[in-house]
Amino acid sequence: MARTQEERKAETRARLLTAAAGLFADRGIDAVSVDAVADGAERTSGAVYAHFGSKQGLLLALADEWTQSLVTVIGAEFDLAADVDARVASVARNVVTEPSEATRRLLLLEHELWLRAARDESVAAAMRARRRDAHERLTRGLAAWMEQGFIPRTTPPDEMADALQALVLGLVMQHRVDPEGLELGAVERAIGDVLGVEVRTPQRV
Repeated sequence: MARTQEERKAETRARLLTAAAGLFADRGIDAVSVDAVADGAERTSGAVYAHFGSKQGLLLALADEWTQSLVTVIGAEFDLAADVDARVASVARNVVTEPSEATRRLLLLEHELWLRAARDESVAAAMRARRRDAHERLTRGLAAWMEQGFIPRTTPPDEMADALQALVLGLVMQHRVDPEGLELGAVERAIGDVLGVEVRTPQRV
């Protein structure tokens, strides 16, 4: 069955966003041209301009539509284990010290977008909207943890959400630059400190 014009447009847009996300994460935003994105998506540069108007438009669309945010990754890891120690260990390992390729690219892109946002108000506006949505989701999750007795009510959940997101982003970059200088147990304990719990890190060989 032949696809409609709208379906073809949607596929092209999705391919361009996927190609841009990978290239921006791997090379940095400034090092990636419109032509490179088009080549990566197996489309023409005209398709980029038709869908997004410019490289800046592509970047803003990517910021708006990047649904696999850091909070989504953290939340998914939290849901994999039953107690606080296991959940913290899961985040520390799968987000900070041993991320999958998809998570690695996500986090590199996250850093790239924050850096660009610090210099460009139009990008900052899009990032603020993303951050508010992410902050609300993480706040709700931490509040539920408090209700369930997993973590103490020592800090308001919205403040804890701010600290946790900032900590994990910082730990990710620190480990990427100096992996030998940041071992898994230290990451687990740092996350535990933000959550107000003492994490029991097992002996590792």
